[in-house]
Amino acid sequence: MERRERIGSIKDIGVCLQSIIKSRYNKNVKLIYTKGLYKSLYVSFYKNYVFQFYVEDRHNKFVMYLLKNEKVIRKDYLYKDMTVDVFYQRLLYFLQRI
Repeated sequence: MERRERIGSIKDIGVCLQSIIKSRYNKNVKLIYTKGLYKSLYVSFYKNYVFQFYVEDRHNKFVMYLLKNEKVIRKDYLYKDMTVDVFYQRLLYFLQRI
């Protein structure tokens, strides 16, 4: 039985987003981590419009938003200990909007 990689922190999500955006859109993005009520992550890139991923770490789950020109167009909840394969499948719904 093979051991599957799991999403355990917001840094794991950032690395996954960075690699998907680089391979799919050939854009280098910078990960911006913020601290506040919840630890969060911003990823921004341009493709005809300004697209941003915003992820909040809410202790037992992550809330992920896709913004297009600063307006939320997709929101989803991701749970900790989710496998990377399931994360990529959930992320495809976001990427179809771009």
